[in-house]
Amino acid sequence: MTQTLTQHIASVQAYLIDDGTRFTTATCTAAIRQALKTWNIYLPINAATLIDAVTDQKDYELTDFVYAYKALDILDILEWDSDGDDHIHQNFTEWSEDDRLFFRIETPLNTGDFILARFTIPHTINGLDSETDSTLSSFYNTILILGSAAEACAIRSRGRTETINLQDRVTINYADLAKELKTQFLSDLLAISTKKKFPVSYPNNNRWVDKWEQSGWDI
Repeated sequence: MTQTLTQHIASVQAYLIDDGTRFTTATCTAAIRQALKTWNIYLPINAATLIDAVTDQKDYELTDFVYAYKALDILDILEWDSDGDDHIHQNFTEWSEDDRLFFRIETPLNTGDFILARFTIPHTINGLDSETDSTLSSFYNTILILGSAAEACAIRSRGRTETINLQDRVTINYADLAKELKTQFLSDLLAISTKKKFPVSYPNNNRWVDKWEQSGWDI
């Protein structure tokens, strides 16, 4: 079951055995935002959309299409095969302009053809930064809670750095706990990343041809 921001905050506080006194709603919200940012750097959502090709057109704006408006990166551009799903890779170059994502294909297709664009978008949490949808499953929620707890401890440590402190190791203890939890969080992300496979279609048999191969040399 996916969780809203309010539910995530409660989960982080429960993980840290707190009633909201030390780890407030504001602290947990900031921590969840940072942990989700890290998640999206390492494990964003793989998404795809079909784009109507235009004869003689090479440049397309990916972020002009549904679900692609918040694309982070382009994974692949292919000519859509409606018969056998043998989508053919297209050589392309991507760039960003005015915070929008574009790509340019090497060989233009024709009107009536379709371009399959594969790209990544960030995970979201309902209630965080005006988002209305939560995309993480129950299994992934537990890992995000771990990362959020790490960030919350780091925030707590920084917040006590210049305060009058009768227990001078509190700041250090929070920092150590943050490091321990962050290490486990990143380890879990790495383990998941090995199981997330990049979508493939028709094999890309492009070769790197340099002057030595063109000359007929057998290196």
